[in-house]
Amino acid sequence: MTLAESCGVHTISTSSNRSEAVDVLLLAVADVSRDARTLNLARALEQEGLRVATIGISAQDATSRAIARWWKFNSRIASLDVRPRLVVAMDLFALSAAQAVAKKHSIPLLYDMREFYFALGPLAGKGIKQKILVAHERRLVGHVDDVIVSGELDADIVQQRFALKKRPVVLLNTPPYKDPVLSPLRYSLAIPQTTTLALYQGVVHHGRGLAHFLRALPQMPDVHLVVIGDGPAQGTLMALARDLAVDARVSWLGSVPYDELHQLTCGADIGLCLIEPISMSYEYALPNKLFEYMMARIPSLVSDLPALHAHVISHPVGVLVERSLSPTSIVAAMDRAMQVKTRAEMRSACEDIRELAYERQASTACGLIREHLT
Repeated sequence: MTLAESCGVHTISTSSNRSEAVDVLLLAVADVSRDARTLNLARALEQEGLRVATIGISAQDATSRAIARWWKFNSRIASLDVRPRLVVAMDLFALSAAQAVAKKHSIPLLYDMREFYFALGPLAGKGIKQKILVAHERRLVGHVDDVIVSGELDADIVQQRFALKKRPVVLLNTPPYKDPVLSPLRYSLAIPQTTTLALYQGVVHHGRGLAHFLRALPQMPDVHLVVIGDGPAQGTLMALARDLAVDARVSWLGSVPYDELHQLTCGADIGLCLIEPISMSYEYALPNKLFEYMMARIPSLVSDLPALHAHVISHPVGVLVERSLSPTSIVAAMDRAMQVKTRAEMRSACEDIRELAYERQASTACGLIREHLT
């Protein structure tokens, strides 16, 4: 349950018996080497001169069942001998462990509600599991000193839902600034230059638009889809690709460390941010993949949902696709996105990432942490 050294952040071994004093303890039930939100916050705080410890789970544990991950994580955190001045739960699943640490040391507790856990996309139609999460979150939020969310619309909804006296702090899911770089992606997959390379990055869940895009692929014979990420829907989607006879034009690369993601993304022609409104969490999503595509200076196909719509209107980096994500609408959006003039305009708009990059978000994050450390 430690991070890979390549993450470049300080970690504490959960098997250590040595007591350690830190300023900020970040807890995430995730493989942090692949978790941009936790990794970026840890690095920003360390650059501010704060002593930060980040504890996540191993890549192997990340593939186990959710309840097993949660139980194992809480058990190990309970035995951890660390003395932080502030603790941050980087997801709902780390919140109970973080609350126990905060209570033990009488320190502030922050909660990064990175998505609407009370209305998760993967739990759509799974009423009992969702109700358990709802009750768990509502019980623990009362112990939190500040809530962090990933969008302005999220802040309004969360404040109202939980009757928070203080509006949640907004930290967009943006990456640290990088220039575009040469990418090995097309060459490594032997994809011809004449083929349009469409990229999806992120967890392979249902509700992420991949099934809809696969159904549109037969009408786009010059398009190759690359998926960077893995998840529970991958087997079903691979079978769908075979049924549609497009599997030769789909490459499944699996999950990669966050620090390798930008170079790979730069090799694509267009990014996919086709979120399906199957839950409130997805309805208002403003995922990091959209900002990662901007950083790579590639246009996007973007679902016409509230937060995504507002972003594309303010920063015209992509083509909006109707909520149904019908094959016809996806093909039409792809045709428009690949027009020379439209593509050039969207690539130019991607330069707005200079103003949105995590360096701007970091000032808000560090200010919040400093406020609670004084």
